[in-house]
Amino acid sequence: MHDKHRQSPETSDSAREKKPAGNARFSNQSGKKSKTRSHEPKRPRKVTRDYLMNYATWYLERFAASRARLETLMRGKIRLSVAEHGTDPDEAVQWMNSVLSACEKAGFINDDAYAKGRARSLLRRGKALRVIAADLSSRGIASDQVDAALTELRAEADDAAYEEVRGTDPNIAAAAAYARRRRLGPWRRSEIREEKREKDMAALARQGFGYDTATRIINSEIEELEDLLSMIDGI
Repeated sequence: MHDKHRQSPETSDSAREKKPAGNARFSNQSGKKSKTRSHEPKRPRKVTRDYLMNYATWYLERFAASRARLETLMRGKIRLSVAEHGTDPDEAVQWMNSVLSACEKAGFINDDAYAKGRARSLLRRGKALRVIAADLSSRGIASDQVDAALTELRAEADDAAYEEVRGTDPNIAAAAAYARRRRLGPWRRSEIREEKREKDMAALARQGFGYDTATRIINSEIEELEDLLSMIDGI
């Protein structure tokens, strides 16, 4: 990706006007106060294949995205261009598909890698596996790719685990990671821990963890959870 794409394609050439020299307060030689320029809403850009390619490149330089996510964004651009400029929608969709294919061929879009990387990141943040699966599905990742990402994630967590906890459900380790991140249960100050117990249990339940898992984490001591956390910290 080249530097020429680093400016958002949303900025039109007409918007790149030169700034007046010197202090703008004194640029009006007549001594009259300068008028405030009205800010009219920007017109949507007219979609072309080049515009869609520039937009895709600009976006992917900044954000990881699935093919479905990028397609959704480009379809939004197309709808606006059709309404504002009379762009042929069928031709625009052909341009979009061409751009998506080019991005995949270049390796800028890779749904398998995206799914595995996002699943790993969410587990580190203490998300339950079923929550991770739902997140990936909502981002347009195919069900077989979601299954493959979760299978690999389980294997990575097991490989990273200390020998004493290998074979443990990663959901339990994720619950411990979430409790640590939010300072729940054993990470609370001792004088308020019992008072906050039900609240902490409810917090884990809202994250998709079952009652038994939540009870195990909230009732444990930090030292008892260190082995479990190796499953998270090692991936």
